[in-house]
Amino acid sequence: MTGEHYRGALKQTVVSSAFPYGYTLTIWTSGAVLSHARGLPTTADAFLFMGGALIGFALVALIAFGGLYSQNVRPPAVFSLWEAFHLFSIGLAIGLAAIVAHLVHNMAAWPLDGFLATVLYLTMTAIQIAFVTGLDQEEPASPGSRRR
Repeated sequence: MTGEHYRGALKQTVVSSAFPYGYTLTIWTSGAVLSHARGLPTTADAFLFMGGALIGFALVALIAFGGLYSQNVRPPAVFSLWEAFHLFSIGLAIGLAAIVAHLVHNMAAWPLDGFLATVLYLTMTAIQIAFVTGLDQEEPASPGSRRR
């Protein structure tokens, strides 16, 4: 194994792990914030949290694909490391979890937190990717020209 072969494998690992890793951080930290404020979840609370997260994921997926089936799914050809830094989307999800934990004082907090953390992570990460890829695709302005 050469250093370049290992580096290529390492790049592939980072690219394939970036989004699941970000979502894992989002769900775990959001649930931890809620658990801290409301106490350890019961089994029913855990199922409610999971159900909220699944509904949030399904809702965003339906919006993204416009229906239940899509055949036009391809991974991006280029990966920017900026796409993997989900500090903003994870931070917002944690903040929203804290708000839910302090405003919702019944078992509805669990599905609501799972739902909002999922929707927020997916939509804010998509905004970040669209912004970063939009910047990458812009042509640099030539001296004396204006950007629109």
